[in-house]
Amino acid sequence: MINEFPEEYDNLEIDISIKHVVEGALASKLSGYFLIYNNKFSFSAVAFGRIGGHNINVKISKTTGDKIRKLNLDPEIVILIIQRKIIEGDITILMKEH
Repeated sequence: MINEFPEEYDNLEIDISIKHVVEGALASKLSGYFLIYNNKFSFSAVAFGRIGGHNINVKISKTTGDKIRKLNLDPEIVILIIQRKIIEGDITILMKEH
């Protein structure tokens, strides 16, 4: 697969953890956080299909976007990387099983 992200993002480590999921018939709502350079950022998302499904829409707050910019990163590219990682299942699930 050709990497469509700028070269400076090639070695960027982003660890994603899912804390909460509300499953629906067509989509699931999830929330969690991701770590960049030991900085923790919250996000919410809608996964169409299911976690690891074919499409996901990640949202971050304006404040989070500003904090990511202070790390000299583009929040839009970071969101795209997070979406890809969730679709590929490159995440940690922190939810307790009942």
